[in-house]
Amino acid sequence: MTTSHTTTIAAVAEQLRQGSLTIPDLLWRCRRRIADLNDRLNAVVTLAPDVEAQAEQREEELRTGKDRGPLHGIPLLVKDNIDVAGMPSTVASPIFASALPAATDAAVIAGLREAGAIILGKTNMDEFAAHVSGRTSCWGPTVNPWHMSRNCSPGGSSSGSAAAAAAGMCLAALGTDTGGSVRLPAAWCGLFGLRPSWGLLPMRGIYPRAASMDVPGVFTRSPGDMIPLLRAMLGSDLPPAARTGKPRVGIMSRLIRQLAGSLDGVNECYEEAVERWTGLGCTLVEVAFPLLTDAEVGSVVDRLRSYEFYRDVSKDVETSPARKRMNAVPAADYAAGRDLPDSLLQAAQNRRRELAEATQSFFAGEDLDALLLPAALMTAPRLDAPAEVYGKARLLMNLFSITGNPVLVYPGGSIDGMPFGMQLVGPVRTEARLIELAGLYEGQFHPFAAPPSSPGRGGK
Repeated sequence: MTTSHTTTIAAVAEQLRQGSLTIPDLLWRCRRRIADLNDRLNAVVTLAPDVEAQAEQREEELRTGKDRGPLHGIPLLVKDNIDVAGMPSTVASPIFASALPAATDAAVIAGLREAGAIILGKTNMDEFAAHVSGRTSCWGPTVNPWHMSRNCSPGGSSSGSAAAAAAGMCLAALGTDTGGSVRLPAAWCGLFGLRPSWGLLPMRGIYPRAASMDVPGVFTRSPGDMIPLLRAMLGSDLPPAARTGKPRVGIMSRLIRQLAGSLDGVNECYEEAVERWTGLGCTLVEVAFPLLTDAEVGSVVDRLRSYEFYRDVSKDVETSPARKRMNAVPAADYAAGRDLPDSLLQAAQNRRRELAEATQSFFAGEDLDALLLPAALMTAPRLDAPAEVYGKARLLMNLFSITGNPVLVYPGGSIDGMPFGMQLVGPVRTEARLIELAGLYEGQFHPFAAPPSSPGRGGK
């Protein structure tokens, strides 16, 4: 199985139905890719014990006329905070390092199984989903598959899912996003990634990070592959893309020039993105949205996230003999939530409601299909980069972590050989429209490219 932009769920599904590829062979190729690369990437932490039986069963179904749809026989990897029956959910923490296998599937996994997908295994992540680096896992850090010798971050906390999907270990992967945990890994690993509208997909069976912000998300090599994944996870069709006609896309060129300053390549990538969307027949509108980079937004996100984290995990933490072995990052976040004064919590909750209302009013007032922004003002830093570097990486993501808007990240170019991601932010419940727009872009520019991480090429 190659890992070019053409290796999509849709393309493989066609091969399976033509008989030029079998599901066991497809599974073998994914597992071979894991065997070849995982020692260096550390992306996969657990393989499903019954995966060969899953593949044989799905192959038999397909050959005897039971076709479950486009996900039939497609191998997926799943972030290790999402329950998969028969495998432990460790949340990459010493507190759960010896967890028993989950008895039942999370709701989104049950939907994917019903649609015929094969759950290949579980992926590495930042401990308790509490960072954006991929370096805080009790199982060790995950390495970005692009130019592995540079030892760059894949982004986090869905670090293993993004690295595995980019490296060809699976056809797509599941993550979760609270403060950027799908968006940033997609941007830094050169993938399509979607943070759906808050509340669209069920959270049952997913370990909480901050319940009022948490969403399941997906990593794919094509925006079209998101549709069957989301349908299966949702158990129904997506809310329809009601808008038609010439897409109207908001841009913030003046702000990006100001923020990018002398950063190599950032402004050039954004200007090229603006030109490309103009060439695709979109109406691009320069907009002003000061709330996007208001320093207060980051504080609201941090306070709510810390409080909800402490509230929802304190029982597990306080009763665990391993609590003192938590990584310093989630431990500090836990303490911040525990010690947050009620007055600051109430103020953050009130401000969050105001920000959400202002954001929806902005999209309605500007009549936008999407807002086009860089996902981050940088490509992947080294894993050992200072904490403030990772804090800055979330600047253009923070607001949409608390407003409920869907965000689709797509491969927007490269700087010094590393992927540079762009994000399309839409009004609430407009995932179908964002996917439609990303498909328009993909049809012209074919942006996915595999990282140079094949065993014979040394990851140089």
